[in-house]
Amino acid sequence: MRLHGGVRLGLIAGLVLASGPAAAGARIVDGLATVQDDGSLRVGGETVRLYGVYLPADAPVNCRFAIRPPRCATQPVLALEYKIKGFVRCEIVGASGDALAGYCSVPGRDLFGPRLDLGAAMIGEGWALATAEAPRRYRVLQERARAQEAGLWGDKIINFR
Repeated sequence: MRLHGGVRLGLIAGLVLASGPAAAGARIVDGLATVQDDGSLRVGGETVRLYGVYLPADAPVNCRFAIRPPRCATQPVLALEYKIKGFVRCEIVGASGDALAGYCSVPGRDLFGPRLDLGAAMIGEGWALATAEAPRRYRVLQERARAQEAGLWGDKIINFR
């Protein structure tokens, strides 16, 4: 059977698209992101929470005066906001209340290199906690941050447990 060039190209494009994340059932939300006061992200018109990550709401509040108007929020929210410069990509794995839940990442130092997992970065730097359903690597990062008294672990005012 002979196919015309356009039909062949269409079939090839369809096969390539069918073999991507959408075929496996994965949902991707990406775009410019804003960090909400509760630590969730607003990406592509959707609210997304970092899967396996808890940002303590009782953390100390700080204000950034280098931006106008000043931004006041808890330290974990400001730390997350600082990491997001540009586009965020979230691989949605479920829902969390009224929001989606997913693994979100941003480009690393090298735009073409590995992406920075925001959840792992927040937990590893001590700005967030790993939840019960978090991957094992998140819990390992949390123990390391705790041992090093990184981020909020160094603030003796906060009682996580």
